[in-house]
Formats: sequence, structure tokens, C-alpha cells
Amino acid sequence: MMELSQDQARFIESELPPSFNKISTFERFFNSRLQYHSALCTTTIATVNEIIKPLIKKHSDRFFCRIDDTHPIKTPASIIEKILRSRTEAEKKKDKGKLNKDVVYSLDNFVDEMTDLARFRIVCNFLEDVFEVSESIRNSTSITKFFNESKFDDTINLHKRTKGERSLKLILKHKSQPHIYLEIQIMTQLQEAWDKKDHYLVYEKKRSSQKSDDDNFPTYLDAKMSAMAELLYIADDYFNQLQKEANEKEEGEL
Repeated sequence: MMELSQDQARFIESELPPSFNKISTFERFFNSRLQYHSALCTTTIATVNEIIKPLIKKHSDRFFCRIDDTHPIKTPASIIEKILRSRTEAEKKKDKGKLNKDVVYSLDNFVDEMTDLARFRIVCNFLEDVFEVSESIRNSTSITKFFNESKFDDTINLHKRTKGERSLKLILKHKSQPHIYLEIQIMTQLQEAWDKKDHYLVYEKKRSSQKSDDDNFPTYLDAKMSAMAELLYIADDYFNQLQKEANEKEEGEL
């Protein structure tokens, strides 16, 4: 179990019902409510495996992609952190006299409102592989038969950036269970490498610390992480161009 912040510990003790309001038992409260999400994620991963099999066969001369299903369900600690963060953001907007149009998560609505409770990631070799996988999944009747596409985020080609992350994120909404969502994130190997380092160096420190963001992770270091994300994107784009040139050369020699 990941280390809990003081705010998370207070939340568990004060807001979870008896028998679950302890550090040793709080996870049971959330896990019992995510059983359907877990089953749905397992089934969808199997479906997506079948969808990408022809693509892997098509590109059998090289690594094409793999599914990372190591964290298919959002952890209880992360759910609490997201609830607390939504409250904080709502309070900030209220203090500034702004209307908060975002959902304020709670123990009563998180199952219906959070769209990333069930999720998995697909890691691809080249940038063009990311888009090929995405298109195949979005157009597959195996997916559209059971899901509606709730949202599609392309942060690879996003021009105005507030975060270093670059991926395609597909949010699917189950047709027969309209409040059940599933998130599929598709990215390159370089993008995944950056994400794992950013999660450890930035996100986890900000999540667990009681200090302000600047004290916890100085702005200039945050800027370096963002700069590294851009460098890796340039590398991804360059590798993609090399791949295209190599393919064009091979086709010209046939």
C-alpha cells in the first residue's frame, strides 16, 4: 500500500463508515465497489488483444505494441486523493467567485462519476503505431457494440500545453451500465518512460507532501521535467520520420 498523506489519513478516519475508517481496513470499502470495474477491464483487455493481433502480425518484423495491465483498477488511496483534490479546486474557485462546473467527487458519487477507475495502457513503438492502434480500437465493432465513446483526448498533438504528458486517451462508457467508464491510454515507449519518472519525481511528492508545490518541487525542476517531455517527443517524431524513410526506401527497391 502506498504511503498516505495526512489529509488522506484524516479523510479515512472521519468520513469512511465504521469498520472501514482505519488505515488497515479502508481499502475494502473501495475494492468492494469496484468489482464490476475489475471484471469489465479484464474482459475489455482480452477484446483489445484480439483487435491488435492483426496489427502485431502485420508488423511482425519489429516490436509493435504491448498492453500494460499491471494497474487495471485505480487504487483506494488514489481515489481518496482525487476526491480531496476536487474539493480543494472547488473551494479555490469559490473563493475567487468563480462558478465551478466540474464534478466535486465524494464517497457517494465516485463510482458513477470517475472515468478512470478501470483503465489500462497500450505502449507502442512509433508515434504512427499509437494512431494506428487507436483507430483500430475506436472502429472495432467488438468495442462499439458494448461501449459509447465518451471522450477522446489527443495530448500528443496538443499545442497549448500545461502538462508534459503526451498520449491518446480514450474514455469509453458502457451502454448497458451508463455510469461505468473505462479508460484506455495509448502512448509510445519514450512517453511511458517519461511518465513513470514524472510520476515518481513529481506527482507522488506533491501528493504526499503538506508543503506548497513550489516548496515541495521547485518550479525550475518542474520546468526541467516539462522540457524533457518535449525532448522525448522530438526524439519520437525523429524516429517516426526515420521509420517512414526506411519503409519508403524498401518499397522503392521492390
